[in-house]
Amino acid sequence: MMSLLPRVALVWLVVALSSVVIAVADDPCLGCHREKTPGVVSPWQISAHAEAGVGCVDCHGSDHEQNHPENGRRSLVPASTCAPCHEEAARNHQTSRHGLGFRAGQACTRNQPKTPEIKAGCINCHGESMGAAAVETECARFLKQSPAMQRQGCTSCHRVETQCDSCHTPHDTDLEIVRDPAVCAPCHMGPDHAQWEMWKTSKHGILFELKGREVAPDCAVCHMPQGTHNVSRGITMGLAGQAYPEEQRTTERENMLDICARCHTRGFSKRSLDDGDTIQRESQAMLDEAAAIIQALDDEGLLMPGPKDRPPHPLAGKKLNLGPQMLYEDLSAIEAEFFRMKKFHAVTAYKGVFHQNADYAHWYGNAPLKLSLATIKSQAAQLRQLSRLEQRIDLLATSGAVSTEDAGSLKSKLRNLRNAYLKGDITDEHY
Repeated sequence: MMSLLPRVALVWLVVALSSVVIAVADDPCLGCHREKTPGVVSPWQISAHAEAGVGCVDCHGSDHEQNHPENGRRSLVPASTCAPCHEEAARNHQTSRHGLGFRAGQACTRNQPKTPEIKAGCINCHGESMGAAAVETECARFLKQSPAMQRQGCTSCHRVETQCDSCHTPHDTDLEIVRDPAVCAPCHMGPDHAQWEMWKTSKHGILFELKGREVAPDCAVCHMPQGTHNVSRGITMGLAGQAYPEEQRTTERENMLDICARCHTRGFSKRSLDDGDTIQRESQAMLDEAAAIIQALDDEGLLMPGPKDRPPHPLAGKKLNLGPQMLYEDLSAIEAEFFRMKKFHAVTAYKGVFHQNADYAHWYGNAPLKLSLATIKSQAAQLRQLSRLEQRIDLLATSGAVSTEDAGSLKSKLRNLRNAYLKGDITDEHY
């Protein structure tokens, strides 16, 4: 016969479940959205949120006009709404690279609490002295885009800082979905950060595809160990390869070695990661060499078009900018080559090593990096050759050997010839 205590417990359970059902049933959104957006309601109905009685208004609020604006740009549910129920995940996320997602248009986290992890990221702009920022906080590349491209090509990834559903599905709480490494791919792929492709085609990725997580790691195993939302553990440098302070770097390297040591010897893992550091430094040295060449050309007034002859940079105005705020539009050909070198090839070289992919490290990174440097050196020589020819034409015009009109026409033809060569329209012999 059932004792009194279990009977009481059963009654309370029924009451609690009834309260949840009543609360969910009273949600003012369900009646309409079951009919109009069943694809939203259905996954929520089988979610942990629905089971716990967390309904639409608990996350979206009850302001109908705000949630259904005429322009279709409804307010998204911010991470701060999720934080009260998911405190540890929110705290870990906030101090990680995802929490430092450089909100599009504002590449600074100055309003964040200054934890050690965030301070380590601050040196990207402020330097180790933590003085005045070396670069502006606004994102120049974001500012140059159309509103449509800002929304679709920038904030769709960079909203990870403040939107949990950048990774999680918005209404389905099935963790198997978000644990799939493909969730990382939409933002971590492409020419500027091909981590997804690097991992997918590495031995790790191939073994994972064949045997699963028990045999080989995926993104979460290395970057979210034990389920942490701090995806920065084990990373020893800034977004563009800037070195962390030594103490921070040592700590993070040990964190990554702890992960690698589950499958590999610590010595093997350390050598591999140290090679990545070395290749990063070698890549940076080539970038520094290329930047110095282009800066010298600008000083000599040889860039075509030069900063003074093109639309102003959103932050630097009519000055050359080869730093973190460099654009990929309104450039001379030699600057465009440097952008590819800096933003694509260099990072691919060392990140290919860190993701155990030799082909990305070498043929997608190191080789095109060196080819770009060779191209920049050749283009610089051509610019100076063209400058000398133009000076000779000016002397001929000054001496009266040719008319001013003919001199201008000849210089124009020389520039057109050079531009055709740089575009690949004519051969080296023809040029």
